[in-house]
Amino acid sequence: MSRHSLVTKAALLWSVLFCVFGILANAALAEKPAPRPAWKTSRLQGSPYTPAPYRIVPAFPGVRFELPTSLEEIPGANQLLVTEIGGKVFRFAKQRDVRAKQLLIDLAQVSGGEVKLFDAECHPRFVENHAVYLCYVHTVAKETRVSRFTLSGKHLDAASETVVITWPSGGHNGGCLEFGKDGYLYISTGDGSGPNPPDGLTTGQDVSDLLGAVLRLNVDASPQGRNYAIPSDNPFVGKENARAEIWAYGLRNPWKLGVDPLNGNVFVADNGWETWEMVHRIVRGGNCGWPVMEARAKLRTEVPVGPTPIIPPVKDHPHTEANSVIGGPVYRGDKLPGLNGTFVYGDYITGTIWGLRTDDQDYQHRTLVDTDQRITAFTQGTAGELFVLDYDLTGQVYELLPSDLEDTSKTFPRRLSETGLFKSLREMQPADGVVAYDVKSERWTDGFRAQRFVAIPGNGSIQLGDGQQPATYPDGTVFVKHLVRPASAGGTGRAIPAETQLLHYENGRWQPYTYAWNNLVQGDEPYDAVLVDRAGADRQVVYGLDPRQQLQSQSWHFNAENECRLCHNAASGYVLGFNSHQLEGAVQRSATQHVSDQLATLAAEKTITAAARIAKDDPARLVDPTDTTQSLDDRARSYLHANCSACHHPGGNAIVSFYLRRELPFDKLNTNKGTGIGTFGMRNAKLIVPGDPYRSVLFYRMSKLGYGRMPYIGSRVVDSQGIALIEQWIRNLPHKSSDQDSALVRGDSREARLLSQAITGKQDLSQASAGPMSLLLQSTEGSLALAAAVHAGRVPSGGAQAVYKKSPGDIRGLFETFVPEEARRKTLGPRPQPEQILTLDGDVARGKLIFFSDGARCRACHEVDDQAKSLGTTLRQINRKYPRQSEFLQHILQPSLKVDEAFRAVSIVTVDGQIITGLISEQTDQQVVIQTADRKRIALPKTEIEVMRKSDKSLMPENILSDLTAQEAADLLVYIRSLGASDKP
Repeated sequence: MSRHSLVTKAALLWSVLFCVFGILANAALAEKPAPRPAWKTSRLQGSPYTPAPYRIVPAFPGVRFELPTSLEEIPGANQLLVTEIGGKVFRFAKQRDVRAKQLLIDLAQVSGGEVKLFDAECHPRFVENHAVYLCYVHTVAKETRVSRFTLSGKHLDAASETVVITWPSGGHNGGCLEFGKDGYLYISTGDGSGPNPPDGLTTGQDVSDLLGAVLRLNVDASPQGRNYAIPSDNPFVGKENARAEIWAYGLRNPWKLGVDPLNGNVFVADNGWETWEMVHRIVRGGNCGWPVMEARAKLRTEVPVGPTPIIPPVKDHPHTEANSVIGGPVYRGDKLPGLNGTFVYGDYITGTIWGLRTDDQDYQHRTLVDTDQRITAFTQGTAGELFVLDYDLTGQVYELLPSDLEDTSKTFPRRLSETGLFKSLREMQPADGVVAYDVKSERWTDGFRAQRFVAIPGNGSIQLGDGQQPATYPDGTVFVKHLVRPASAGGTGRAIPAETQLLHYENGRWQPYTYAWNNLVQGDEPYDAVLVDRAGADRQVVYGLDPRQQLQSQSWHFNAENECRLCHNAASGYVLGFNSHQLEGAVQRSATQHVSDQLATLAAEKTITAAARIAKDDPARLVDPTDTTQSLDDRARSYLHANCSACHHPGGNAIVSFYLRRELPFDKLNTNKGTGIGTFGMRNAKLIVPGDPYRSVLFYRMSKLGYGRMPYIGSRVVDSQGIALIEQWIRNLPHKSSDQDSALVRGDSREARLLSQAITGKQDLSQASAGPMSLLLQSTEGSLALAAAVHAGRVPSGGAQAVYKKSPGDIRGLFETFVPEEARRKTLGPRPQPEQILTLDGDVARGKLIFFSDGARCRACHEVDDQAKSLGTTLRQINRKYPRQSEFLQHILQPSLKVDEAFRAVSIVTVDGQIITGLISEQTDQQVVIQTADRKRIALPKTEIEVMRKSDKSLMPENILSDLTAQEAADLLVYIRSLGASDKP
């Protein structure tokens, strides 16, 4: 070989190696991109609505409490005192960076039984006498008591307890303590009964007992036989048949008093009944009206008015504004000069905080701020701070501060093109610094696919949560999600989104916004979207290809702001998809960019601070449910996690009694039981029956439309691919054969054989009126199996419309998704309006037929007049409670708007991990008896109960009329009203 040849070959070899090294280098660069450019174009500042004048911020982020009920500053100590409903009292330093809290006493241990601790109040001369007063229910003694304790060193001395005064414990206990400017202790008491009937003891106007009143005591004097004295100027001193301790009366459940330190005026927030919430100024001998009046409305006019005239409240709120008002202080301080002379109060349900200026005769009122918190108490600090206490979302203390926000409602971007998120919406080109990303397990969005982006102002980075600490986000962070219908096969042009959802983080709060694309509107710019009102909207959306071509449409619901918060809330962690388990691995981030390790890429771009590694055996690890190379169990569990776990997780609402988070083992999901919404005609059904999808309520509910559909928000189309996956997964779950197994699974019945023949023989559904299909449609299980076969493509869907028209309610919903929208029954749907029903004349006979058919749900729980068999009130009791038809209908349409205490759902976790949900039918010191939704009574010894939580939701399901037409609902309503009212409360 010549030297020239060797040189040539060597040069060629080096060229090849150089190319290889270049490819590898480019690949390395592709895997480790440069930091993203700063996002500098954001125009998402403020709000499209007029801003509130105040905001709340975490005051002491390092401390949290378990269901705290009151907050008090300890005089002279620069410390705060917090009580928990379970009986614990803590103190901690009033310093922002504080992380330690000190337990002062646990009343449950001291009293030897369960307690309910409402309030704590330090004596005005606390620095001298170290006296702290506690108001709590002592279940052993069966009384509500106010006791004095001495703070000795690091503890409230249990041996120092001096019981000052007691009254019978009941549903409404009041339980607020405040020292007045006069040095006397003011104590609120409730009417001693539950929600129904209103003022069940008829005590509100009766001054011969201590209930339903504000008491005024001199606790610094101890006449013989008592641990308090009665001030001589109390209004009923020396009056016959009157308790001299009473200062004012006629109250239902006054929760927290406020005393003006300047003039001694006293204000209280009083929880109303069905219609109103009240704020009263408490005056000497004042009669606040309960139960004769509920705010401005006459209620029990048969009750004799007490010894003084009724004084109306200084402010009332209809239940469209508030549902459980919580009193606060009359503010006097320098830190918030705009609030001087203002009684500050809030609402436990809505989280709204209001101010009522008391220095003016007309009591000027304004909203201070809307919050996400479940407010249970306020207090003013000695430095002029105004603190707010959250009960069960975070258990933290917040501070009210001026918002200092300008009114941006006129400049806030009303069009998506104005947000600064995109260079071009026509080309879907994000602005510099806006980063595309994808998730491992997508949520089903009615056949539309999500295109996701994250935008972080400047060069900030997100710190992902690690299971111990929550994620942190730079102020101004925005998450973007386009919902796009993929272009049809063989089409040209590109798909246009139906909507774009934004989640915007500003001033410590996440705000959801929805933009509807203009391809809904003829003649408008199709490559833009318009902000939807916070109340949401329903429209036909146009989707498909470029608007110059033929388009398709379907009905579409744009979620209201509060619907967005049902998933994006504190309990679920707000941002659901941007976490390590969803982001790890290889993904297609955009049409032109594929990355093999998205976490590493996001870290290299400095979108996130670090790339956490997910171990292969991590129980929370997610996979793509459509990736058939992954295990069936991983795929199904990832699908359920993405679609269901935002609500179904251990920190969810108490009415959620089973869990679907990926990291939990199957035996901890609590699915081996029935469900509160019913079994829909399936025999021996449970939430999940391993081996038998056709007796699994979870599978049924995700297979249908209408009443009982899951998920009940965010989807109106059944996911055929998801149905096939979950059907296969349930069928393959480990199980034992038993006599109760569905005949469809065992395969030894005529039903099963006919189903098999229908599947293999490709029989058309048009034969549903006779033969094998007809037999299958006689049961919910057979219908569910048939619908699943259609979803999986094993049976043609041509005859689905015939099946849909002839089937009863529980079965009809399984086939509705196969029927064009224009051919479906015009039912009320998930958002019925009362006027749709109230303007129609109902027919009693037709209503009776509906009541006793599967189309109505009332009879599943409510008997006509047999309280022993009824779950909750009987129908006649309901008629008595709601004498006006409009109120009765509102209760049906919004059952959780105001929940009677007796019918508030309770979730119990036992020591061996079982979860039982229902109503408390009996409770003693030894046991709790729960009545479940399927009318079973379960007695649980208290020693076997680990956690018992009450929900703010009614056990009565939402959307119970959604499958009925407006006329059917009117017929059903008039039939129930025809049953008459009960003479029993």
